[in-house]
Amino acid sequence: MSFSKLNLKVNPLPLQYALKQNAYLFGQYKHRAAEGGPHMEMEDIWVRFNDIKPYEESGDFSGFVEEHDSVWYPAYYMLPEVKDIIFKIMRAVNGERLGGILITKLPPGGKIHPHTDAGWHAEYYDKFYIPVENYPGATFEFETGVIDPELGEVYQFDNSQLHWVNNETNHDRIAMVVCIRHEGQPRYKETQQ
Repeated sequence: MSFSKLNLKVNPLPLQYALKQNAYLFGQYKHRAAEGGPHMEMEDIWVRFNDIKPYEESGDFSGFVEEHDSVWYPAYYMLPEVKDIIFKIMRAVNGERLGGILITKLPPGGKIHPHTDAGWHAEYYDKFYIPVENYPGATFEFETGVIDPELGEVYQFDNSQLHWVNNETNHDRIAMVVCIRHEGQPRYKETQQ
């Protein structure tokens, strides 16, 4: 299974508005958008992840994606609208531990190139994708299928599988990825792809 759609809808409109008011938050951390990497055409907002301060101070990022407890970044306090979405998903899947949270922006015609994610964080947490601003033609793709979402839908996806994004629209494509560790059977119905 590369992805599954949860029987859950969230309201992304307040977050859409807040992102327009705080657009400067995109691209503050450029580590994922390195030249030649799969994310080089996008900008993101880091809402939650490993504390970056000690790595910036030392200049050594070698352990940054190793096992850690994620912390809230300043953007969380500028975008309180993310809280309702995050914790609605946590409740729906019986979440026990919250990991990283990113909000990504891909410009018109942009691509996130095919890749897989590895390492402790990628393997430990399940990933949930929420389209925040998405127009027909902005797709999240896997070898096994395509997510062509409607606003507010929530998908669980396996980022160890080859995946990519195409934004073949005239608008920014904005999505949130929430990483959650949960035990036992989730309470949601899913449609597997």
